Amino acid sequence: MNIVYLCTDFGIPVHGNKGASIHVRELSASLASHGHQVDIISCRAGGDPPVGFHVPVHEFPVEKSEHVLVGSLQDDPAASEPMAKEIRSMLYAATLRHRVMPLLQRLRPDAIYERYSLLGAAGVELARLLDIPHILEVNAPLSDEHATHRGIGFSQTIRATEQRTLGAADQVIAVSEQLRQWIAGAGVDAERISVVPNGVDIDRFASPNGDVRTQLGLDDHPVVGFVGTLKAWHGTATLIQAVARLVSERGLDRAPRLLIVGDGPQRLHLAQLAADEGVTAITTFTGMVDHADMPSHIAAMDIAVAPYNATPDFYFSPLKLFEYMAAGRPVVAAGIGQIGECIRNAETGLLYPPGDVPELTNRIAWLLDDPANARAMGLAAQHEVMAHRSWSENARVVIKLIDGERAPQHQRLTSASRMEESH
Repeated sequence: MNIVYLCTDFGIPVHGNKGASIHVRELSASLASHGHQVDIISCRAGGDPPVGFHVPVHEFPVEKSEHVLVGSLQDDPAASEPMAKEIRSMLYAATLRHRVMPLLQRLRPDAIYERYSLLGAAGVELARLLDIPHILEVNAPLSDEHATHRGIGFSQTIRATEQRTLGAADQVIAVSEQLRQWIAGAGVDAERISVVPNGVDIDRFASPNGDVRTQLGLDDHPVVGFVGTLKAWHGTATLIQAVARLVSERGLDRAPRLLIVGDGPQRLHLAQLAADEGVTAITTFTGMVDHADMPSHIAAMDIAVAPYNATPDFYFSPLKLFEYMAAGRPVVAAGIGQIGECIRNAETGLLYPPGDVPELTNRIAWLLDDPANARAMGLAAQHEVMAHRSWSENARVVIKLIDGERAPQHQRLTSASRMEESH
């Protein structure tokens, strides 16, 4: 089967290190590993492909005339930044179907699998033109998210396009139950929605290469770690505060080292917080790390933490959580959203109330003081993701959905052929 994977989100470089980039690569590679021909069409390739990634990426960047127009709008004081970006997305969607059609005619896809992007209407239209199934993957309620965090200029257009795109897709994949409810609330029939959380390449994280602990000079102390973008809602500040409490209880020499892997807008704030809390000497900020090196960084941790803050309508499927578990690390995580569905408290990890620094401190201390139980919990977590959270299993679900949509189409074509023969 030939599958075109469409990603028209300007914020997702396919070859990059963002969680969304990893998702695109891992799922497309898993679909290919099942024997299917997969081609990615993207507005942003993001440089050369990582080592070992062989799925073809066909880059269709914004055309020069569109780029000039958007640049003019961004310089116009009467226009807003969101408005300029939305016009870019509308122009891109309107022209993309004509630009990619020669490629699609050559690839002859049996289905289009699309990662939903704001104002991204090209996938539905292309699938209808080619009379092939369209599977839409939704990772966030984008109209709501942009309105809350980034601002929107064309509110009615955005919501109308979103409603039409969700309603026209043959099948819609939500990465969490919370998103499934949001999609159903937009009027999509329940039988057209499947919940498929993020996955993980288990072999890669279970068998890391490299000794990051030695490279970073973390010596023989226990290491508590975090992986992710340094944004406020990720709750990294609460982790720093929890480690500071452990220092005050145990002393600097007996406290764990803190490893923070990633970068983001809160980097300077978090470094200052570490200084204010007196834990700079035992805290390591790595900055951005290539995803190929992530297994060895997680392997350097004795305890891995997902310290999300309390967030209304937490709809995420945290990639880091499954990577921690695949690496066999004992996990301490905020009990919020999908996390509470994936972690069985005191069996495959420890949960605590989001944002509660004393309780986070207690959970970390419990694992530090009982390393045998911590190791057992890490192994149980690893077995859990092996059974339920592989990208290969996600690919099987996608293939099944495509096959289910192709069957009625084949029946229609067969019936049409028989009618022609009878005449």
